[in-house]
Amino acid sequence: MTNHIVVGFDNSPSSTEAVEWAALEAVARKCPLRIVACYDIPIAAGAGAAWVSGEAVTLVEDCTSAAAAAVMAAVAARHPDLRVDVDVRPGPPRTTLIDSLSPGDLLVVGTSSHEGAAGFWLGSTSRWATRHSPCPVAIVRGAASRGAPDRVVVGVDRSAASGAALLWAADEADLHGVDLLIVHVWDDAYAGVDTHAEQVRDLTRIDAATVLDHATELARERCGVSVKDVLVEGRAVTALLDAVRDGDLLVLGAQGRGVVAAGLLGSTVNDVVEQAAVPVVVVR
Repeated sequence: MTNHIVVGFDNSPSSTEAVEWAALEAVARKCPLRIVACYDIPIAAGAGAAWVSGEAVTLVEDCTSAAAAAVMAAVAARHPDLRVDVDVRPGPPRTTLIDSLSPGDLLVVGTSSHEGAAGFWLGSTSRWATRHSPCPVAIVRGAASRGAPDRVVVGVDRSAASGAALLWAADEADLHGVDLLIVHVWDDAYAGVDTHAEQVRDLTRIDAATVLDHATELARERCGVSVKDVLVEGRAVTALLDAVRDGDLLVLGAQGRGVVAAGLLGSTVNDVVEQAAVPVVVVR
């Protein structure tokens, strides 16, 4: 059960899409939505200057509050039965967003392909959130507000984080009544190196198939929707991106703060998040 859905908002088109995606998810889950709008205190120009007038700070806060109130009103008009509130806070978004989260929440952030001010949520914010958030993080890129996903796709490996992602994805597919696709990627790392390459390859593939079969069995016990699976040889990032299509929701597991060397963890999650054209949920 989700306690709250918390979504970051900076008045950009991508964060507006994230707000609507979060609102639709909150309606489906019958839980409250909290819109968090962060603002940085401006720094005065000039050598050695590190302060600004109170009027300037108030202006920034008022503009942020007005934009957040407008988007909240728009959400309330589209979803009159949804409980929604706004929280306007000073500070950097990547830390401010996760300050009051609990493991039972869902954090939603928007992202874009732009740099600079237009890419406010791109890069460090989403990466920070996926590593430090105590709850799952949904990263929304592009137009993702058309409704429930057409399908939920989850990448699995042997890790505990992958197991958590599988359960989250199964519940999400069940919630929306859509198909669940489980993807396991394996790589023949010994090809061309080991003198018994073919034997090693066969054993590696059998092991990978066992991992996928186990995940599929768990998912079918967990949810009542159609569960399909696919075993792919190749690079994890490429295989996962190739597996999704427009309208999908992609779910991945990540270990968090530490450096991880296996499966879908570590840099793979970052690469997929930054390249995927569909919303991605990262589960710790």
